[in-house]
Amino acid sequence: MANGDRLDRSHLLLILLVSTASFFEGYDFIILNLILPFLQRDFGLDNVRIGLAVSAIAVGTIAAFFIIRLGDRFGRRALLIWTVLGYTVATALTAFTRGIVSFVVLQFVARAFLVAEWGISTVIVAEEVPAARRGLGVSIVQAAAGVGGIVGSAIFPLFLKTSMGWRSMYLVGIIPLAVVFFIRTSVKETKRFSQLKTARVDSPAFTEILGRPHRGKLVLVALLWFCMYLGYQAVYTFYVKFAMDERGLTPGQVSLIAAIAFTIGLGGFIVAGRLMDGWGRRPTAIAFFSAGGICTALAFQAPAFLLGPALVVLIFFMTSYLTICGTYTAELFPTRLRASAAAWTNNTLGRVGMVLSPTMVGLLSVPLGGIGAAVSLMGLFPVLCAVIVLAFLPETKSRELEVTGALALETEKSSA
Repeated sequence: MANGDRLDRSHLLLILLVSTASFFEGYDFIILNLILPFLQRDFGLDNVRIGLAVSAIAVGTIAAFFIIRLGDRFGRRALLIWTVLGYTVATALTAFTRGIVSFVVLQFVARAFLVAEWGISTVIVAEEVPAARRGLGVSIVQAAAGVGGIVGSAIFPLFLKTSMGWRSMYLVGIIPLAVVFFIRTSVKETKRFSQLKTARVDSPAFTEILGRPHRGKLVLVALLWFCMYLGYQAVYTFYVKFAMDERGLTPGQVSLIAAIAFTIGLGGFIVAGRLMDGWGRRPTAIAFFSAGGICTALAFQAPAFLLGPALVVLIFFMTSYLTICGTYTAELFPTRLRASAAAWTNNTLGRVGMVLSPTMVGLLSVPLGGIGAAVSLMGLFPVLCAVIVLAFLPETKSRELEVTGALALETEKSSA
């Protein structure tokens, strides 16, 4: 392998710094899941109302659409800095909420900045990492989410015993303020975006990406995100509640299982990333989406003594979802539209799946007889992702971004 195809020290430093977004996305998601029973108890919410509250917070991921698009106008680096600051302030204030309305509003804002931060981080890594290692680079960024989940799960029992209880978990969100300093001094604008500005290429119009050359692949990638989130969010939102309410596990047992599952699940990020660069995007995506959907149904039907192993296997496959979707999103659109593509695919139709998922589970749990049965049914949606990849998306491994965008257009024309 040529030296230009390896991840050097500058690439690794860049990945480490932008992984802050992914780390706190994993942390933010896990703590909401962990505190869900206590949030429900403290604010007197039933299953339907807690599902609606989680969905309302998830709408913030759609609002991120208006933030991440700015990356194509003002640059990747500037947007990364401002999103880190916005997330930090909203998360820290969440620690002092005393009602469900203020909690939802602040977490809505925090989620909007956090998801925009995560999206622009993926764009930065995709544009700077060598083509032969792009899948691995994106997977390392996503692996930081697993680390965030591990940290959140590990400290949860300890923080729960503090005077602030579950609210103290949100004070950890102040830490990213320190990261801003290192981003300002160590992260430069990506070469591809800098070249656009040097060439004085106009920023894209708001609806430009909806035009004929990109419309077909925009819909396909958005559907990929949509179906993925319907299954993904159902698992991450309700496995704690399922384990405690329907399998009788204690908070300590659930925390231990989650920590083990996310630790082993880190291997799923790396395995998926390496397979995407070696085996290819399409076979890796088909295998991991299919296995993850099947494992969702099995895990949420498992008896208490098998719940731990079942969750570990499920998380291993589920960790690949964001890596696969993020890689395809970055590769199938040109540089001047790359941040816009992430906004239109992930933060519109894609995140609608995230918003709908908790409410769907809450509503389905009534006729199906519980959360476990409802989440098991939601496992069908990642299988649909495998079908989308198999039927419509091209193979893009080891190709430069300028080539993959053209390849996607050729695939769209040939299937028209």
